[in-house]
Amino acid sequence: MVLVVEDDDDLLEVLGLLFEHAGVAHAGARSLAEVQALGDRIAELTAVVIDINLGGGQPTGLDVAAWLRAHGFRGRVSFMTGHAPDHALVRAAVSDDGEVLEKPIDTRALLRIARADM
Repeated sequence: MVLVVEDDDDLLEVLGLLFEHAGVAHAGARSLAEVQALGDRIAELTAVVIDINLGGGQPTGLDVAAWLRAHGFRGRVSFMTGHAPDHALVRAAVSDDGEVLEKPIDTRALLRIARADM
């Protein structure tokens, strides 16, 4: 199952529809708190696609990835961003061996990520 963490409701819905249409099991969350609320379903995850910036005053996508890893997630982590490559969060994601996808998102790249562990 692929988890998409994105604070933009419209983009989260579109990505969910993309995965649904492709027959890929998925879940969506808008924040770290919503990820934490998944509880035992975290064990079902094979990949996560996380927006690097989840809104002002919220934990970042890097925080979400760190929390998932601290709770046993060992699958693929990919980040989405509209920020420039030299933005501090993007540089941190890259230095953490994270894959960074630029917005607008290439849907073919997302499907490759989702299907890699199927």
